[in-house]
Amino acid sequence: MSAPLAPGLLVAAPPLTDPNFAKSLVLLVAHGEEGALGIVVNGDKEVASIGDLLEQLGLSDDGSKHPQAVRLGGPVQQEIGWIVYRPSDTPCEGEIKLSDRLAVTQSREVLASIGRDEGPAVYAAFLGYSGWAPGQLEEEIRQGAWLPVDLDDRIVFEVPVDKRWDAAFRGAGVLPAAFMTTSHNRGSA
Repeated sequence: MSAPLAPGLLVAAPPLTDPNFAKSLVLLVAHGEEGALGIVVNGDKEVASIGDLLEQLGLSDDGSKHPQAVRLGGPVQQEIGWIVYRPSDTPCEGEIKLSDRLAVTQSREVLASIGRDEGPAVYAAFLGYSGWAPGQLEEEIRQGAWLPVDLDDRIVFEVPVDKRWDAAFRGAGVLPAAFMTTSHNRGSA
């Protein structure tokens, strides 16, 4: 296996036609001998609001204070929640620190702290993730389905959701039109 790609971003190449991943931008959280795990950070499917989630989990009586969208992070285990956030000096429970400016967690306590307005100030919430078996992601990259790019937290937090795919391509100095025109119906599970 080549060097680990995580933490980083995966940009779906234009020929990738799998409906789960067409024009997607994946925050790659883990990559190694066991496979890879990532979260689609530009999905347009809103599955709930933070407030709805807080109410459903019994963490708040008034979810209207938290209208931010919870988006679909991938097709695998859509009942599992992820918080992607800017970390503080004090690590959150279950924190996976990807950089000084980006971390993820599945912690219910972090979600509860958001409900109490004590959690991370900058965050995004997702349900589900994208997963690749050992060697699967490397093969999909060789076939031209994905472009790995450096991690850029600004794309995740400062660029509007519908502009993130384009921003990642621009940041890598690549034009989407540079990819071959044949389609790839590939993608992770």
